[in-house]
Amino acid sequence: MVDIAPQAAAPAEATARPSLRRYYVLALLTVVYALNFLDRTIFNVLIEPIKKEFALSDTTMGLLAGFGFVLFYSLLGIPIARIADRYNRRNIVTIALAFWSAMTVFCGMAQSVATLALARIGVGIGESGGTPASQSIIADLFSKNERPRALGIFAIGTYLGVFLGYFIGGYINQYYGWRMAFYTAGLPGLALAAVLWLTVSEPKRGAMAETFTPEPIGPTLSFLASQRTFVVLLVGFCLTTYTNYATSAWIPPFLARVHHLSSAEIGTYAGTFKGLCGIAGTLLGGVIVAQIGRSDDRWKLWAPAITSGLAGPVFAVCMLTPDFATMVVTLAATSFLAGFQLGPIFAIAQTVAKPSMRALASAIMLLMAAGFGQGTGPLAVGMLNDALKADFAAHAVRYSLLSAAVTSVLGAMLFVWAARSIRGDIERAS
Repeated sequence: MVDIAPQAAAPAEATARPSLRRYYVLALLTVVYALNFLDRTIFNVLIEPIKKEFALSDTTMGLLAGFGFVLFYSLLGIPIARIADRYNRRNIVTIALAFWSAMTVFCGMAQSVATLALARIGVGIGESGGTPASQSIIADLFSKNERPRALGIFAIGTYLGVFLGYFIGGYINQYYGWRMAFYTAGLPGLALAAVLWLTVSEPKRGAMAETFTPEPIGPTLSFLASQRTFVVLLVGFCLTTYTNYATSAWIPPFLARVHHLSSAEIGTYAGTFKGLCGIAGTLLGGVIVAQIGRSDDRWKLWAPAITSGLAGPVFAVCMLTPDFATMVVTLAATSFLAGFQLGPIFAIAQTVAKPSMRALASAIMLLMAAGFGQGTGPLAVGMLNDALKADFAAHAVRYSLLSAAVTSVLGAMLFVWAARSIRGDIERAS
């Protein structure tokens, strides 16, 4: 039965779930997050066959990959997160997972651009409810100093989903067509929703905090806006998210057009060197920052600033080199460096917010970043591709993607700025 009653405050001495149990919940939510990115990423590796079947431009494909998904994702995410700060989060994640998985299946049934766009919007609607509630649950299972590691583990779902999306999309498309790729991506989520519903219970809210006091939306937004770390971090994360989503959408066409790989080869190279290296960077980032951040909270932002700053020039080399081996190595390095930031950034967003506003803080961070990164990134690169096509033909994509190198460096600079106020902001939130 769906729990619609507001969650009661946890007593001050409440503790998290037993260790093994809370890691089971973390693992399951990480798989849910991976399916989130599988269902949004698989579209990217299918851009070329979809474009060919419906005779579309790169600008239109950028719209479908970006704003077609992110419009309602952004509009509905904050209201759903506000509900998650009051009601049963396990139920919200379960319903969201089942809905976006069904919409992914409907993408494979599309017979026109309009029906494909509507299905993509449906995926965005479903996914808007999953991540903020999941992060709020994790924040109630792990303490302040454990969160970078826990949310680093959770964040590997990003690149695990990218890895699976590229592999499944590449191989299934080559041998069975792009529609079957969508079916293969969507159906497992329906089964996992049942597992989540039956095996996970709602944790005590505020279990890792001294107090938990629900607050109205006005004071909540006012408090988050007064936390300079949160505001500056938000802008920086928007910029680095542009890098992640622009590359996620256009690396498969880049490999096809510039390096002439087949669909299955794209799945192999993009999945392995972007997906798996991103997982390694994300996991290592969470572990390292959890350790070095114990002595000084500023390292929770200094470390992501260093890796994001390095990712920009490394990715520029990836785009401009004519050598295939160098391209593969720098693509792997970029994915590792870009993934390093995710766990620490998610953890800071939770830590500079009060327990009663963690889902909303997560939603604002994710949805603003997705609105800019996923909405603008694929579209901007697609528009640049069409604009540069006359001069550079198929190679236009390599120059368009250089914009992603610039945003990574700018984001790193803002992370350094945000670190200046982090200690005081954590103290205010606690």
